[in-house]
Amino acid sequence: MASRANRSNVWESFEQLSATKVKCKLCANELSVRGGVTSSMHGHLNSKHPGVVESSKAHASSAPSITGFLQHRNSCPDSKQEQISVALAKLIAENTLPISIVDCDSLRQLFHLLEPQYKVPCRQTMTSRLDAMKVKMSSDLTERLQNVPHVAVNMDIWTSVANEAYLSFTACYIEPDWTMKTPVLATVPMEERHTQAVIADHLSAVAKEWKIENKVVACVHDGAANVKDVGARNKWLDVNCAAHKLQLCINSAMGIDKVSNHPIAKCVGAASRLVGHFAHSPMAVGELIKRHCGKHRCFLTSNQGN
Repeated sequence: MASRANRSNVWESFEQLSATKVKCKLCANELSVRGGVTSSMHGHLNSKHPGVVESSKAHASSAPSITGFLQHRNSCPDSKQEQISVALAKLIAENTLPISIVDCDSLRQLFHLLEPQYKVPCRQTMTSRLDAMKVKMSSDLTERLQNVPHVAVNMDIWTSVANEAYLSFTACYIEPDWTMKTPVLATVPMEERHTQAVIADHLSAVAKEWKIENKVVACVHDGAANVKDVGARNKWLDVNCAAHKLQLCINSAMGIDKVSNHPIAKCVGAASRLVGHFAHSPMAVGELIKRHCGKHRCFLTSNQGN
């Protein structure tokens, strides 16, 4: 006789009287069985009680299989998959990481440890997601700017390590809850000559793109000749940067801005040459570290602004 754990469902409709006899619980008919074979019992149910057979089949088909149950249990829910992908896109955007990081084996191993069933998006999918994030953030920022009556612009032209010139456009405004915001609205490549007219046109184009051309009340910049009146060209008030003016005053007072015999100017010049020597000589840096073994290690950098 089959063990109770492996018994067929047909036994639910029969009562075992002896090793060779069973009785139907539905009609009380007795049937002969030999060696635990249930074919006669199945035949009885099919011919006399077909409704019971159909109900049993329906119950069996509705019950989840073990394989399906395990697959469902081990899969990463769609909601969690989306949350992890959003967090990954935010990590890439806020830390200016390369999009190709999604193809990194180390990152995939990390996700496998944290969430084995998470599917890391490919580079194309992540690019599309980042583009969608940019559109959403731009839309939200544009909407907030519409509720601000006045905006001040901070502009600066700078050069990258690749010797490429850029113009940065930063908006400064106070929201209704008195929170100050300074979002960078654009960083524009400056491929033309840096004339006053070209710079003013770039500023005007960015302001129109964000729909704040009529909200700008001031344009803050340094005192260079080519940006002196870029605000006035767009009917904005030109404001010289106070920090830049202060630096010029300090340089002038110490004689750093010109060849001078001023004691401070001599010290600054000597210090600059010393830093420059170590900045361009790895061998000199190595020798300096050896001589200062056991003391605080110093890092020499050359910065013209200090």
